[in-house]
Amino acid sequence: MPLRPSLPLLLLALLSALAAMVIATSATRKAEAATAAAIFAVILISAALRTNAPIWRRAASTLGITQRDALMQTTQITMIAYLWCALAFYAIYLGTPIRWQHGWEYGTAMLAVAAGYAFYLWRLSDPADAVSKPRAIERAVRFASVQAILIGIGLVWLISSGKLSSLRGDWPANQLFIAGGFTVMVLSVIVIKTHASLNDRSTR
Repeated sequence: MPLRPSLPLLLLALLSALAAMVIATSATRKAEAATAAAIFAVILISAALRTNAPIWRRAASTLGITQRDALMQTTQITMIAYLWCALAFYAIYLGTPIRWQHGWEYGTAMLAVAAGYAFYLWRLSDPADAVSKPRAIERAVRFASVQAILIGIGLVWLISSGKLSSLRGDWPANQLFIAGGFTVMVLSVIVIKTHASLNDRSTR
């Protein structure tokens, strides 16, 4: 299922989740802020499942989807995830009474990652570009594997460290790290599964 037709509704839902988290954070409503962050994760993971699940169930030839097409779709969602988190960091730490000295730094870092993904997508949109070649796509999938493992380790550490119960101004950041990290980790796993499914279909 192509992502583009549902993109306006997807972005509207994400903006609503962002507004809800900012409002909840302003009122120091931790549970409500965490719920808004969780909704962001559910929205993007659901979008990725909708676009990838048909590939897992049907032959790639009947869908007309290539490895590059599949990688582009999920990478677009990953870029949106980083962009959403960047905007959330800026909105919370520059637009609410909550203060944490590293808020804008992490927001800028995530914005830079989103920009990197945007540049990669721009190159990937050209079938003749080097990043669109089969070996480059294989490397991208291996990168997704490493990314999923590292994020998984980071999430275990963050949860076990007790930082989610922090009373300092970093509590919204920790919620964003959990929601954003979990989202990107799942998206990375989806990239791997879809790539394997397409490879399996092509060898039959």
